[in-house]
Parts: sequence; C-alpha cells; structure tokens
Amino acid sequence: MAIDPAYRLRWADFPAAEHQARVAKAQRLMADQGLDLMVLLQKENVEYFSGFLTNHWDSKAFPTAAVVLPAAGEPILVLPGFLAGTAFATSYFDQLRTFDEPHAKPREFADVLISTVRELGGAKPRIGWERGDSLAPRWNYDDWLAIMPTLVGEAEILSAAAVIWGCRAIKTPLELDRLTWLTELTDQALLETFADIAPGVTEFEVGTRIAQRMMDRGAEGTQFRNIRAGHDRYHCSDSNPTQRPLAKGDMLVIDVGAQFNGYCTDVAYTVLLGEPTARHREVWEVTARAQDAAVALCRPGVPATEPFRAAVKVIEESGLPTLDMIGHSIGLDPHEPPILDAYNTAPLQAGMFLSVEPWLYDPTGLGIFALEEHIFVSDDGPVTVSRVPRDELRWVPA
Repeated sequence: MAIDPAYRLRWADFPAAEHQARVAKAQRLMADQGLDLMVLLQKENVEYFSGFLTNHWDSKAFPTAAVVLPAAGEPILVLPGFLAGTAFATSYFDQLRTFDEPHAKPREFADVLISTVRELGGAKPRIGWERGDSLAPRWNYDDWLAIMPTLVGEAEILSAAAVIWGCRAIKTPLELDRLTWLTELTDQALLETFADIAPGVTEFEVGTRIAQRMMDRGAEGTQFRNIRAGHDRYHCSDSNPTQRPLAKGDMLVIDVGAQFNGYCTDVAYTVLLGEPTARHREVWEVTARAQDAAVALCRPGVPATEPFRAAVKVIEESGLPTLDMIGHSIGLDPHEPPILDAYNTAPLQAGMFLSVEPWLYDPTGLGIFALEEHIFVSDDGPVTVSRVPRDELRWVPA
C-alpha cells in the first residue's frame, strides 16, 4: 500500500525534539558505559526512544518491533512490513528494516535483526541488552533461539539498564506534563466515584465507573483496577474487581491507574462503609504520617532507602506490621526504578516522578488502609501532584 508523504508523523505523540533528545542522552550514556549499540525489544523502551505506537504488542506470535540504537549515528526500527505505515505516522526514526513474512520458518525477524546489528555494530560489538532491574524484552522463544547463539558468538552482551533507566527515570518536562494531567483526571474520576459507594454496589461497578470517568476525561482506559473489600477479599492482593457487593464495615481498597499512549498513573485510597471508630482513625493517622515522613525525604541526592526508613520508623513506633517497600517511580511502566525500599541506595534525582504508598494492615481485624499518591522530585524538594483530600479516613454512611 502506498503511503501519502503528507501522513508522515501525522499521529506522533510528542514533538521531534523530544525523541531526538532522548536518543542523544542515551548515546552519551552508552559512551560512558562503553556500549557500541543497544538492542531493545521491550514495548516501553521501543516507544520511549522511537515514538512508535501500536496496539499490536499483545500478539505473542513474533516480536512487534525492535530498536537498534548505535552509540553514534541514526537508530533503526525493525518491525513487520504491515506495521510500516503505523511507524511512518508515529515514529521519528527515519530508518526502518522490515520483514514481510513474520510467521515464516525459519524466523525472518531473526535474519533482519542480526543483519541490522552487524550493519551498525561492526566487528565484535559491545551490545547493551534489556537485562537487569525491571527490564523484560518481548521475545517469542523461537526468535530468541534463532538470534542469541549468533549474537553471543559475534558480540559481547552486556546490560543496558544503566542507560535505559538513566534516561527513563528522569522525566522530561513534557513527560511531567503528561503524568500530571493523568493524575488530575484520575483524581477527578475517583472523587466522582466516591459519591457512588454504598452498600450493595459491587466492586466491579466501582471499577467500571472509575474507568468510564477516566475515559470521559481523555484517558485511553485503565492500566489496572485492583479493587477489593471485606475480610474475604483483603488477602487477594492485586486482584481484579468481582461481583461481590459492598457491605457495612467493609474497607474498600481502590488501587487504580489511568493510561494514555503508554503513560500511566498508580494511586490508591481506602473508603470505609460506615462511621469510623477511634481505632480506624488512629490507623489512618499512622498511614498518613508514614507517607508524609517518606515524601519529606524525596529530595535530590537523598538515597532511595531514606524515605523508606522514615516511613518504617513511623509504622514501627505505632506497633503495626512494617512494609518491604513504600513507593516506586512511574511513567511508561506502573512500577519503575527507583523502588523505595531497604536495598536501593541510589540517590534520588530531580525530575523523578514517584508513587509513594504506605499500605497498612491492622492485625486487630479492621482491614487494609491504603494510601498511594504521586509526587515529583524538584530541585527544591518534593512536589505533591495528587489532590484527593486525605486528612481523614474517607467513609460513607452504611
């Protein structure tokens, strides 16, 4: 099919300068790491550097796309020929390498990727691979078997994690605008839906109303809907909402994220059905203080362990069970480095967009107290982006 040149970049998400700056930063970091090129197959990394947007990633028959990004020069997007028009309309990469028979055996994708690596890498290149923290390239195992023995024999395979997260962890101004807008529409959808919560309404109905309200405000949909209530459901971590009706005494956990062109939110709140007791108020107060203590230390140069330790200190002093993490970065993935836990000593940096989330479980039987909100780290310290009121435990008459 002939493509009208007028359609070039018609449906691109960000301006050309955004992706050009991302590639340039990656190439500087690659030089620091001694990498000759990177091979990227993970959806989020392909999107981040190339701008290529497609909904084909759920297909597992063959890789949707790969980026081969050299330490100098122009990167190349490898993809099946039928997606070339989508790349033409969304990706700023001028060079494409296509394979026209993605289902062929032997795997045609393997031949194209290997030839592209040879073209850009030269003899015995040092290749940065998606190996390490929070990286998982999209492979069909048959493609992996067709490619890796050849590359291992011809190249040195190293981790590209320092380059990838050196770019993606620090959000650009356009990314911060996108994430702030998504947080605002998430907040609005939640505040409207809080008014619908009552005994007899199901978890599924709550999730559906949140999703619809997010989309009414411009989101593509939800990244996830972790919604559960009651003692028969508290233990079901990260589960989809069910047809279980809400009842008096339930603590309704709402942990949701909106999504637009890959970027997502991740916030959580608790709503009590019925008037809170003194113990409810006490545990919620500990939850909010733990979050405040963590947020206060989300400053440039502070090791990621310090916000974690500050929150844990508040929780330990209350006698409640402690946590193994209290937050994470967010962007194209709902969980990105840095993770705020006991192990990550890397310093926080200005431009990081974080989800801070002390979740407390009351062992006396009240339930789960969830609080997860967005901040970004500025040069002057933390800036809270979430705007849902949380000074007191939210509750509805039951």
